[in-house]
Amino acid sequence: MAKKLSISKSDGQQLSIIGLTSLANDYRLLYFAGKALNFSFTRLEDLPLFGKKDKLGDFSFYHYFQEDTRLNYFLFANKNNEQIAITSFRNFDYFLIISGELNLKFESKLIKLLRTIPVVQAVIPIPSSGVKDIEYLLEDIEMHLVALKLTKKHKQGQWVVNTSSL
Repeated sequence: MAKKLSISKSDGQQLSIIGLTSLANDYRLLYFAGKALNFSFTRLEDLPLFGKKDKLGDFSFYHYFQEDTRLNYFLFANKNNEQIAITSFRNFDYFLIISGELNLKFESKLIKLLRTIPVVQAVIPIPSSGVKDIEYLLEDIEMHLVALKLTKKHKQGQWVVNTSSL
């Protein structure tokens, strides 16, 4: 008799989404965010997002891991040329997704700090239930991170030729 394997979604993962409106380029926004929050975001390969039928596009993608609070911060652009990642929130230029155990006091402090950034026009917390197809967005991010990790491991395993001795 064949057995079915069922995978259930983990409800233990806490998630916070913050929408940012800024006319600045992502590198300029990150410069000011780094100063205000004392974060050092790392640019990763562009995040490919997929719709129900096909690929929406590639969007700039950044990551920061805060060791003391064990929080992951993912910042990605909502717009790339004519493409929009989350069409229901087309007024936002960027989204900050915070994954991990986050209390309301810390989140409100973070929002206040983000609002002090000179190139930011608006900072609004978004309930994760308000984002249509949030599961697909999180799945795309997770798959992208796994692909990046596999690429990194593959590159580390390759032979390195020392050209200085040639």
